[in-house]
Amino acid sequence: MEIDRSIALYIRQQWEREEEEKNRSFLAQYDPKNHIKYTLEELIDGIHKKKQYLYTLKLEFEEKKLLSGRLVIPLIRDFFDVTDDEPDTALLASNRHHVTMTFSDTPCQKTLHSIEEWIEGMERSMRAMYLHMKVEQKKVLGNMEYLCCTMPTAKGKLYNVIFHMQKDDRLYVGALNCPEEEKEGMGLLLEACVHVIEEMNRQGGDVS
Repeated sequence: MEIDRSIALYIRQQWEREEEEKNRSFLAQYDPKNHIKYTLEELIDGIHKKKQYLYTLKLEFEEKKLLSGRLVIPLIRDFFDVTDDEPDTALLASNRHHVTMTFSDTPCQKTLHSIEEWIEGMERSMRAMYLHMKVEQKKVLGNMEYLCCTMPTAKGKLYNVIFHMQKDDRLYVGALNCPEEEKEGMGLLLEACVHVIEEMNRQGGDVS
């Protein structure tokens, strides 16, 4: 009898695993993330128009001034459940969507290092903390330099878009991140936000 129960339990567990695999395959067929691909230009345009769908998520944008009004960003409306804007640092976080944005600034009249020197300095800092930063791309936009990279955390890898920018004798630094598995969607949107941040602070205008 004990052997019969063990066999029955094994068969049941095997059947449950097969059903779970079938359900995963079925859901994957209808997951929009497997069928919809965005371009950086498309998402920048959506931010300019203040409305953009990211798969099934409807996002609306508005101009937001941070750091006592010195930095302008395209804020995703009704998205963040944590907003902390201090005179020299700002934090925006969405626990639901696992997205975080941090910004800070400091007086600086020196010319920025080259993007290669900047990245090398960041990599040294990461190595000193026994962390590995994998740079996937880098770009220069006017007075801004930014990079996209992945970094390990206790909860898994994060996809980061990190920038620094000179404006009015101040150095602005920002880090926007999401889970690595979201980099082709939310990660690309965060990169688009960085492009628009550069535009808004260069031109001093709205996202329209």
